[in-house]
Amino acid sequence: MGKARKHARRLTADFPGRPAGEVAATLVSAQQAVLRKAWKHYCRCADDDPEALHDLRVELRRLRVWLKLSRDVIRTRKSARRRLKSLARASSPARDREVMLGLLGELARDPGIGEAGERLLRLADEHDPASRQSLAFDPKPGLAPRPRATTPPFVDWFTEQMTSMLDLIRRDMEEGRAGAHAARIQVKYLRYLVEPMSEPFAAVAPMLGDLKTIQDRLGDVHDLVVMRGHIPRWAGWLVEDGLPAALERPGKQTRAVTQSFAETRTRVIDLAGWQDARLNSLWADWEGARPALERRLVRGVDQLTRDLRQAAGVD
Repeated sequence: MGKARKHARRLTADFPGRPAGEVAATLVSAQQAVLRKAWKHYCRCADDDPEALHDLRVELRRLRVWLKLSRDVIRTRKSARRRLKSLARASSPARDREVMLGLLGELARDPGIGEAGERLLRLADEHDPASRQSLAFDPKPGLAPRPRATTPPFVDWFTEQMTSMLDLIRRDMEEGRAGAHAARIQVKYLRYLVEPMSEPFAAVAPMLGDLKTIQDRLGDVHDLVVMRGHIPRWAGWLVEDGLPAALERPGKQTRAVTQSFAETRTRVIDLAGWQDARLNSLWADWEGARPALERRLVRGVDQLTRDLRQAAGVD
């Protein structure tokens, strides 16, 4: 929110009526400067600030969303875009690990399955040891955004972007769980698109709150879907952790080995059950909240469209 307001102050009062390429280039330049600051902070403080990587990734996503959405109205250096894409890919594993450790932490605090969660947290340190990401990134030369020769007024380009994204969000939401991840991506795009408008237009603040709520809810659902795919790997960790004790003595050790596998089987069943119950609970909560959030989102887009057109002097 604070960074979005900085962007807005970079714009002239008549920006809604100016060429879309000119305004988009201004906003991309501003966000590029914010990313460079986040990169410098990460390089200096990654060992001491656990949020440094997260903050860097957020600013990187903001910039890459604007680059994707505005590619029809501005030109940028291809080499710089490639470096940004490489940075995004290199920083993803650490974030993914944080998400799964968070879910294992929830497991560890659940009385019904806490022992398995604690074991998996310990095993995660052995199989996926925490380490500072070795990220290579050169912020210069920069993107050098420049408007294309002919672009529509910003108000027309921007409102078309908003309307298209809102249509995609509503379409994907209608598909239920099958469309949840795609809807979340579009929600993220819409959120980052409208952020720079937060200071000039009062309608943006509540819209950003609703977009963040939708993004978080669907993000929690997606994390649990991803967790399901980790269970076979975690089962392997549990097997590997339990078998040495069962095979301490020579011989077939049929009973000890059978018991070890049986314990792992029980834990895997419990893990699958916990994931399924948690996913169903979150989805039910989302379905209950969705209609009101969707209605407010539609109203917010309509209001911002009216505000932009009024500011541009368009009837």
